[in-house]
Amino acid sequence: MNAAALPTDLDTSDHSKGALAREKMLQAALEVFGQHGFDGATTRMLAQAANMNLGAIPYYFGSKEDLYTQAADYLAGFIEARQAERLTALRQAASQTQDRVALCDLVIDFLMGQAQTVLTENIPTSWMHFFLKAQAEQGAAFDCLYRRVIEPSQSVLTEIVGRIIGRPSDDAVTHALAFLGIHQALYIRLADSMLLHRMGWNQITSENMTALLQTIGQAIRAQLLHYPAP
Repeated sequence: MNAAALPTDLDTSDHSKGALAREKMLQAALEVFGQHGFDGATTRMLAQAANMNLGAIPYYFGSKEDLYTQAADYLAGFIEARQAERLTALRQAASQTQDRVALCDLVIDFLMGQAQTVLTENIPTSWMHFFLKAQAEQGAAFDCLYRRVIEPSQSVLTEIVGRIIGRPSDDAVTHALAFLGIHQALYIRLADSMLLHRMGWNQITSENMTALLQTIGQAIRAQLLHYPAP
């Protein structure tokens, strides 16, 4: 995928040529690092993906390591922009009820909204793979993604899940269920080829995606509302 065609939050009329060149390189970095990992990606591959010369990396970023970290920061901002409003709404709505079923509905609506976003928006699979590789490497890129993307949503969800199952928010079971809920909703984006094969589909249409998300939502609901009391 051409880096210039990837999703962007920047208005090209309001930013300098340098800012646009940086964004183009960051998008190319997400694609190349996502496909090949940090060690497998070369500066030449990165420059070619961005359709820029080799000197662009040291000029705009300093080093390959700096580019990798800033690509993670770019991805974190991209995800933040798409979850912040939904996360705030979840937090506010959950503060206004003590009803377990209502809280469960709020959690499921949030998770299905997150899944809908990654399934329907033009988010390259390589960006998702970048996210996974950064987690595996446990470096500065992961620290950035964890701080800006994972921790905010996990923190809110864990507190609400604890209220649903009657356990403290710092309980290991509460953390595990909140974690599983998030990843059940998002894994279908990372395993779309396997999903198509297993379901016997030629493609993921809006109709079968809606049915699939409903099934996942019902599974999460059952896990939360029928989890054994402490």
